[in-house]
Amino acid sequence: MKKGLRTAALALGLAAVVAAPSFAQYYTSKAVSADEKAMAAEVRPDFSSPQVEDKSVKVSGLPETLTWYTSKPGVWGSSRAKQGGTFRDYIAEFPDTFRTVGPNANHAYRTFFGSNPATVELNMETREFLPGLATHWAFGADGKTVYYKLNEKAKWSDGKPLTSADFTFMYQMMRSPDIQDPWYNEFYTEQMVDLKAYGPYVISVTMNAKMAPADLLLNTACSPRPAHFYGGKIDKDYVDTYQWKAEPTTGPYYLADFVKGESLTFKKVKNWWGHEYAYNKNRFNIETFEYKVITGGNDIIKNYFYKGELDKFYMIIPQVWADEAKAPEIQKGYIDREYAFYVPLQGVQGIFLNTKYKFLSDVNVRRGFYYAINIQKMIDTVLRGEYARNHNIGVGHTFAGIDFNDKTIRKPNFDPAKAGELFAKGGFDKIGSDGIRVNAKGERLSVELIYASPNHTERLSVLKEEAKKAGLELNLNLMQKGSFTALREKNFQAYWGGMSTSVYPDYWEYFHSTNADKTQTNNFWGYANPEMDKLLDAFRAEGDLKKKAELTKKIERLVDQEALVIPHYYVPYYRGGTWKWVRFPKWLNNKFNDDFFEAMAPYNGYGAYFGYQWIDQDIRKEVLEAQKAGKAYEPRIWMDTTNKAN
Repeated sequence: MKKGLRTAALALGLAAVVAAPSFAQYYTSKAVSADEKAMAAEVRPDFSSPQVEDKSVKVSGLPETLTWYTSKPGVWGSSRAKQGGTFRDYIAEFPDTFRTVGPNANHAYRTFFGSNPATVELNMETREFLPGLATHWAFGADGKTVYYKLNEKAKWSDGKPLTSADFTFMYQMMRSPDIQDPWYNEFYTEQMVDLKAYGPYVISVTMNAKMAPADLLLNTACSPRPAHFYGGKIDKDYVDTYQWKAEPTTGPYYLADFVKGESLTFKKVKNWWGHEYAYNKNRFNIETFEYKVITGGNDIIKNYFYKGELDKFYMIIPQVWADEAKAPEIQKGYIDREYAFYVPLQGVQGIFLNTKYKFLSDVNVRRGFYYAINIQKMIDTVLRGEYARNHNIGVGHTFAGIDFNDKTIRKPNFDPAKAGELFAKGGFDKIGSDGIRVNAKGERLSVELIYASPNHTERLSVLKEEAKKAGLELNLNLMQKGSFTALREKNFQAYWGGMSTSVYPDYWEYFHSTNADKTQTNNFWGYANPEMDKLLDAFRAEGDLKKKAELTKKIERLVDQEALVIPHYYVPYYRGGTWKWVRFPKWLNNKFNDDFFEAMAPYNGYGAYFGYQWIDQDIRKEVLEAQKAGKAYEPRIWMDTTNKAN
C-alpha cells in the first residue's frame, strides 16, 4: 500500500466529520447507510495496463510481417455504480461553435463535441497505453510507422459503423486549407506524413522521424472523423456550414439538444460499444447531462448550487473551501465535499506578454515584469499559501521515465528597485506624478491585463497594487466572453490564463516564427527568433526521447530569458462539493487526473479517467425528504491523499 493510501482509505471508509452544529440526532437513511457501508469495503483497483504480445492476431495483406500488441486492463469502475439519472452542471459561456477545428474552435468546451477516443489511450495512473478505437497495435520496421487494428464493434452515435475510411477522411480533412486551422494543417502535413488503410479495419500511421516505441504510440494515436456526416469531402464553406452542426461521436455521449446562448444537453449513446472493454465497466453511468450557461462568477454559480439546480460546485479556491464549510446544506450533510490530490501536469500558464504591443517588444521591459509581479504575495494572501509557485512554462512533463522540464529555472522575488532598473533600460526612466513610469514620449508604463474568470479578480488586484510600487500600471479587464479569441487574434497586451498540454511539451506551436504574424494560431506572443526556430525544428526532427528532453529544456531556458510568460502557480489537488446523491468510487482519483468531478467528456486526448461517478436516485429521494423534514445527516468530507506530495 502506498504511503498516504491507508489514511485515505480510512477517511473514505469512515468519512471525516466536519465541524457542525450539534444536532440532537443525525438522520440515518437506509440508502445512504447502505452505500457508505459498501464504500468502506471497496478496494482500490489495479490500474495497470502493461503492453502484451497477442500471437492470435493475424492480418493479411500488409506490406510487412508484424508483431501485434495490446493491453488488457481490468475493471476500474466501482461495483456500487448505478445507471441513469440527470446531472445538472453549468458552462461559463456558450461555445462560439460546435466545430472542433477552425476559427474559434479551440474553446473550453471543445471536448464535449470532440469526444472520440483515439486509436490508443494513455493510462492516467501509469501512463501505459490501453486500447481505444483500436484493439491492437504493431510497430513498423522503419521506426516511424504504427499499424492499428480497429475495434470492429465501434460505432458512431448515429448508428453508422466505424471503419478505416473515417481515419483516412480525418487525414484528408486535417490537411485541407478549408478548415482554416493552420496548426492542424501543419501537423498532419509536416509531422504525420502518411495514413493508409488496409481494408475496413486496419490503418497505418507514419511520422516524419524515427521515434522510440512509446513516443510513436503517443504521436500516432489519432481520432477519426465521420466521413458519412460530411459526404466524404470538405467543402470551401466548411467553416460556416458546420458552425452549429455537431458531429456524431464514437464516445459515450452526444449532443441531443441545445438552446443557443442558454444550454446544452448531452445524452448517453444507447448500447454504447465502449462498454465491451473491462476498464469501461461501471463508467459513464449517467444518462443525461444538462449544462446551463451561468455568468457572473462563483457567487452566482453558488446560488444555483445551493438551490439544488446544480449538482456540483468547485471549491478549489482556498477562501471558497473555508467559507463553504459554514453553509447550512453542508453542515446538515445534504451536500458532501470531496478532496483528492494528484500529480500536476501543466502547460504554458501565467501572464502572456504580447511582443507586438509597443514597449512589450523590448525584452528589458518584459524582464522588468519578473520583478514587478508579486506572485508570491498573491499566493500567500488570497490563496492562503495552498497553491505552489511555478517558475517554468511546463510542470510535470515526465514520460517513459524521462523528465522534460528544466527544474533549475527560478523566477526572482518581487523587487521594485530591480524592476525599475530594467524598465529604465527599456526607456521608462522617469516616474510620473502618480508613481507610474513614463518614457521620453510621455507614454506611461501602462498595460491592459485581460482575464476570463471573475474568481481571479481578487488575486489580480493584489498584483495590480504591488506593481504600482515598481511604477507599472496594470489595468484589469475582465472579459468573460472573447478573451481567448482576443488571444488567438493577437489583439491583446497582456493575458492571464493558460493552455493545456501533453505528457511532454511540444512548444513549436507557441514560439516558432512561422506563426508569429498569423492569427488563429497559438503563437499568441507574435514572437520570432532564429535561435528559437533552430531549437524547435531540431525538436521536431529528433526521435530520441532523451535528446528531445534536452532540447525542451533549452527551449524553456530561452523562453525564460526572453520573458514571454510570467508563470504563476500550480494546484496539486482538486476539491469541491456535490449533492449527496452524486456518488464516487472510494479512491476518487487517478495519479495524473486533474478533475475527478468530470463525468461526461471521456477523453482529453491523453487519458481516460473520467466518468466514474453516478447518480443514486434512492439517495436523492431520501435527501430531499430529509431536507423537507429538517433532518440533518452527519457531514462528510471524502478525501483521497494517495497522490499527495511528501
